[in-house]
Amino acid sequence: MYGMSGQGYIDDAVEALTGSNVYVSPEVSGATALRDQLSQQIGDQPIGVAVFSSNAALEASGTEILSTLAEQHPQFQTIIISVGGDLAAGSRDLPSGEALRIANEAEGSAGSTEAALVETVQTVIAATDTAGPVSPDAGGAVGIGIGAVLVVAALGAALGVFLGVRRSRRRAAGERTPLPDSVRETITRLRALSGEYAAAGASGNRLAAQVAPEIAGIAANASELFERLDRKGDEGQLALGAVEYGETLRKLTAALDRDYFLDILTHPHLWDDPDERVAEVREAITDVSGELVANIKQVNARRGLHFQVSLDGVIGRRKELKDWEREFDRADGDTGPIARPQ
Repeated sequence: MYGMSGQGYIDDAVEALTGSNVYVSPEVSGATALRDQLSQQIGDQPIGVAVFSSNAALEASGTEILSTLAEQHPQFQTIIISVGGDLAAGSRDLPSGEALRIANEAEGSAGSTEAALVETVQTVIAATDTAGPVSPDAGGAVGIGIGAVLVVAALGAALGVFLGVRRSRRRAAGERTPLPDSVRETITRLRALSGEYAAAGASGNRLAAQVAPEIAGIAANASELFERLDRKGDEGQLALGAVEYGETLRKLTAALDRDYFLDILTHPHLWDDPDERVAEVREAITDVSGELVANIKQVNARRGLHFQVSLDGVIGRRKELKDWEREFDRADGDTGPIARPQ
């Protein structure tokens, strides 16, 4: 796919951001006005914004676009993107996953993509003004050329920062967490795995580098979904989500385990059909990620959760994954399937 200049969409953005903080694809309605509005909001802050039409998704995923822009433009401490109205963000200045949370929350609450982008920029600036340094080593980590999203994942794993988890007053006060037992352990494992994939990416494995922020995003959005369900006090939907995502996230975590997908990426020559296996797991990641975001939007609109993703195909097709899922359940003390609420 090619952008309006005849180059790829990402190439257009990379080139435009060399001399500006904002790139808006000419395919986006009201591109010039939106670019001016965002530039005014950003001012002299080290924030880069790229806004694409949905056509850019045919060239690369949102996380791949975000990683590429971060690698090509280290002058930006935060990068925010929109692909067809779907927002994502990564930041060196904020705690792990916080920029992504801000973007997702703005997308869910604002009445338009333009308003969501403005809200994201404003909230990031405000959060950056009040946040302390992520770590004393952050500057050095950025300097090795890892994309902003990967730096977030790697720092999170190294420093024990939980990716995508808001440190709310309720949690700081020691009150109950909205994360059900059925998903808490898998989300914790996903956060740890994102750091392992980021480390493999820093060693030169490009696909692992792409997957790391995708795993972090799933963990962040799963946490966000249950926080929102808890705040709205919908016990029925909370129980249903606990059952469905208890199963789905467990299966996904088994597939992403260091002994399966990460090993396939780092040692493909030691596996039968490595390309097919990679395609299976990448599809599972995309499906779960998309459904989580869709269900967050359902919660925001006070509609019921929808569950269409089943990973039975991935697990059922691979005997080794069945074995690892049983080991995963045994380690969790799982005594069997959870009954769905009526």
